[in-house]
Amino acid sequence: MAKTPAPQVHLQLPDGPERDALRAGLLALQCIPVNLPPPGAALTEQLEHLAQDPRAVVFLDISNALPRVTHRFDRILKTWPQALKARTVLTRLAAGHVSPADRTWVQSLGFADLIASFEDHAPASPLRRSLDMVAATVGLPALAAGDLDRYLRAVPTAPSSLSPRALIRARTGLEAEALADLLQFKLDIRDRSYHLKKYPACFLATEAVAWMGSHFKLGRAEVIEVGVALQTLGLLYHVAHEQAFADEDLFFRLRAPAQLPNVNLGLVLQTLRDRLVVVDRSYLGKDYPSCWIGQEAVDALCAKRNITRHESQLILHRLMQFGCFEHVVGEHGFIDGNFFYPFNEGLA
Repeated sequence: MAKTPAPQVHLQLPDGPERDALRAGLLALQCIPVNLPPPGAALTEQLEHLAQDPRAVVFLDISNALPRVTHRFDRILKTWPQALKARTVLTRLAAGHVSPADRTWVQSLGFADLIASFEDHAPASPLRRSLDMVAATVGLPALAAGDLDRYLRAVPTAPSSLSPRALIRARTGLEAEALADLLQFKLDIRDRSYHLKKYPACFLATEAVAWMGSHFKLGRAEVIEVGVALQTLGLLYHVAHEQAFADEDLFFRLRAPAQLPNVNLGLVLQTLRDRLVVVDRSYLGKDYPSCWIGQEAVDALCAKRNITRHESQLILHRLMQFGCFEHVVGEHGFIDGNFFYPFNEGLA
């Protein structure tokens, strides 16, 4: 009797330890990880083939290292076969963060999940959850914890160069998003003023350093590393987008998942398309076609949703993480001010 070939799992993920951890888990399952071709005719043909195979599973990274937008979710929605969505796991392994609201929206669009990291190997971690989904889809038994650990031990590690997520987990024992949520409830977050200008919903960096140092028993330098890691992931930012996290009297805000209003991002995007004035604009003698103003987008969401400006900024940052729009010259993330942004067409 001919032996059944090992199932293949298709990947389009950035190189690095997280991709290596997933590959190790797939090999432990006796699945063969195979790289997808880059965007183009070959990828389109392969996706059509995979859509017809009920055992095909795909892992696709959609990270955007803001302010640059390199992965546009609208293009994925337009080109991804409907039958393959439920067997496609989206990731943000290269950059950004993921909230429960983001996962819910992605799943409502038909995809299996949206995952920020495969670095954690605990029983309830996204890595284990993903491997269980693969096993169920391809018809294999779930992977025993010991088998995964054995394969992961063979993955080369570089402890001297921890990723921002790994550093946060090593220092605090928490996932990055969970730490942001904890800080949201523990820090003195309130409206503050400096030079007669008001900054809503912010905290002092010095107070955050003191609280994390005391709570996690960390030294000052270690706490600053944690703060910088949160800032790198976009979970913490300076109110004027000008300063790196430091033990100084600087105002910062959180993008904690627990703060996020429970809204459907697709409906929010439609609100913006309906209400914003999209025209050619000029600044310092240079023309920028078909764009809108960040401050006006915040105004529109506040009026439509009856939410605060800070909540509106959080929603708009989420949309930018999905590549729904970008700064006209790729220099800024989303800012509530006189900054120009064009829509990336096609996302409904």
